[in-house]
Amino acid sequence: MAPASDELFGSRGDPRIGTDLPARLYSTGFSGPLVARTRDLSTGGACVATESPIDAKSIQRIEIQVDGRWLGLDAEGRWQDVLRGDDVVMTGVEFVNPTNEAVDMLWDVVLEGGKQLARFLYVGSDLRPMGVDGAMGLSQITRTRKLPAGHTVYRQDFDPDASGSIFVVESGSVILQVRARGVREIPIDRVVAGQVFGGLSMLAGVPPTESAITESETTLLEFDARGYQYLARNRPWLAQELSHIVTTAYVRRLHRVLEKVRDDL
Repeated sequence: MAPASDELFGSRGDPRIGTDLPARLYSTGFSGPLVARTRDLSTGGACVATESPIDAKSIQRIEIQVDGRWLGLDAEGRWQDVLRGDDVVMTGVEFVNPTNEAVDMLWDVVLEGGKQLARFLYVGSDLRPMGVDGAMGLSQITRTRKLPAGHTVYRQDFDPDASGSIFVVESGSVILQVRARGVREIPIDRVVAGQVFGGLSMLAGVPPTESAITESETTLLEFDARGYQYLARNRPWLAQELSHIVTTAYVRRLHRVLEKVRDDL
């Protein structure tokens, strides 16, 4: 079951940041740990990705590798969602009665990671016009996705519900391409670190007009629909500015494509 946005943000109230840390889940359904990686982390819980499904209600404990050591926390599964296209299952866990030492370690990770993400968004990305406050706010709704070369982030004309996220390339590169006459894939743009892409499905409710394929091993910062809905409800000016930047990037990209088509005629 997919989580409501309040489950992710409002009810817990803890800032989350996108992370990619090794993790292990322990549940009554497995004799040993299930290997996982975090997608985001807060002092109150985490979103973890696993290749194998797991009954969220059976989760009893999670271990997260922080600064070379394993931090163990009692935990309960709260929600689960299958991420189409990545062949992984995402599960939200809530930490149960963490020790003061554990909370201190988590705060260090969240605060330092949030600072680094906000700096990247403000200094080195298309989202710089949102200012420092905007970058700090956005850093708290990020998820991290590390993808191999040749991975399809989303596909042209696919179900918009499966490809609505806004992405910023943190490292690596992504090729945007369109399908011509149903068979030929034509590259239209190369998206590199700091640049934004995607999001049209979420903002306009239409399928993607292009496919996005990683050109190399790539790390993406993702702002998904639930995060955007949270912004729209709680910080509407931030959601509006993010929407404007994404739309502007799309229009500029379309303008370059149309210029090239005109020149080739």
